[in-house]
Amino acid sequence: MRIAISPDIRTDHAHLSGLIVDAFQGVPAFDVLVRVERAKRPALSFAGRAYPEPPPSMLRGEQARYLVRLMLPSALRNRAYPKTYRYSKRKTAPWITVRDWRERLVALAAHEACHVHQFREGLRRSEVQAERWAAKVLLSWREREPPAEPADLERQPRQLSLDEALASTYA
Repeated sequence: MRIAISPDIRTDHAHLSGLIVDAFQGVPAFDVLVRVERAKRPALSFAGRAYPEPPPSMLRGEQARYLVRLMLPSALRNRAYPKTYRYSKRKTAPWITVRDWRERLVALAAHEACHVHQFREGLRRSEVQAERWAAKVLLSWREREPPAEPADLERQPRQLSLDEALASTYA
């Protein structure tokens, strides 16, 4: 698998690549190009698309049988988590709860990996099956991956108290 991450995504690209590789567990990805792009609008953040026959213009000279596009916000933050969602307009799709942006990315990439599997095997393209696969991969990933470190949470911006703000201003 080849992973191309846009420079507009402001986080550790090696960490992002590792999460995507983890999400593709169980799906051969030797002929897959994954492009991680900045979402053009907030509503398109954490969205993806898999292409069974990508047009050459989308490959930009890369050699790949399948293309997966993942749209992410430029700054990945742990706001509004945990988040529970279900694939829209699919009543039989499972509800998935993610605890942070890493889990959301793993679930998204696993969903698209399932589509690659469906393309490769000539199976029906099922969004519900892809969501079930994503939920299974996410549970497996959680068992192997430690939760976010408290140090990671400490790096999040926080509101200063009035005393702290005054002390830093007049220090």
